[in-house]
Amino acid sequence: PALSTIPRPPGSAARNRAAPRAAQRSAAMKSSCAALLCILGALATAAGDEAVSNPLSKVLDLMSDLAAKVTKEGEAEAKAYKEYFDWCDDVSKNTNFAIETATAQKEKLEAKIAELTSSSEVCTSKIEDLAAAISQAETELKNATLIREKE
Repeated sequence: PALSTIPRPPGSAARNRAAPRAAQRSAAMKSSCAALLCILGALATAAGDEAVSNPLSKVLDLMSDLAAKVTKEGEAEAKAYKEYFDWCDDVSKNTNFAIETATAQKEKLEAKIAELTSSSEVCTSKIEDLAAAISQAETELKNATLIREKE
């Protein structure tokens, strides 16, 4: 197969550039959210039972929801990056196989061309020999015809 016919996954151009950065950002957001949740959790436990109806508890709930969302998105990005990485490996292997196959085919075809060129030269030589033999036979025929006519 030609190299220009390599399939591209949908949205690969954007993921190609953004996948490693997104994974780094996701990891940074996870660690900062985890630290913030620890601090807020400590504050919530210090507040005791009053935190249940306190606006601070709502903030903590929102923060825990956000942390879960960030974690989920990070896992989705990691999965997408792994799929893209696997796709790249597959395409690389297929391309290398195609190159090896084309190289082997090229060598076979070059050998066949050399063989046919040699055969063509042999045939040309035979044609020249036969043309010379025909010319000689025609000359002998003319000479024999002239000798018969003289007799």
